Amino acid sequence: MSSSGRSVNANKITLQVLATLLSGQLDRPVVDSTGLTGTFDINLEWTPDAGVSDSVPLSGPSLGTALQEQLGLRMESGTGPVNVVLIDYAERIPTEN
Repeated sequence: MSSSGRSVNANKITLQVLATLLSGQLDRPVVDSTGLTGTFDINLEWTPDAGVSDSVPLSGPSLGTALQEQLGLRMESGTGPVNVVLIDYAERIPTEN
């Protein structure tokens, strides 16, 4: 694959770790809902969606297609709970000069 393509190559990782890696690539949460346990050797290569890469357009599978063809996994869009940090109050602590 061209150097402008994306890939994840890892040995002995869980699918939860793969989901975390993909979250970083997609800039959105990816959750492992497979129920599969254990570790896996992963070699996944895909072409970023249009606009993600500034280089010459690439030919190759999208991330969703690559997941299905190369690993036998499928991504589905959905909604779910999201962790949120809520700050109710903030106060500047006086410091001595």
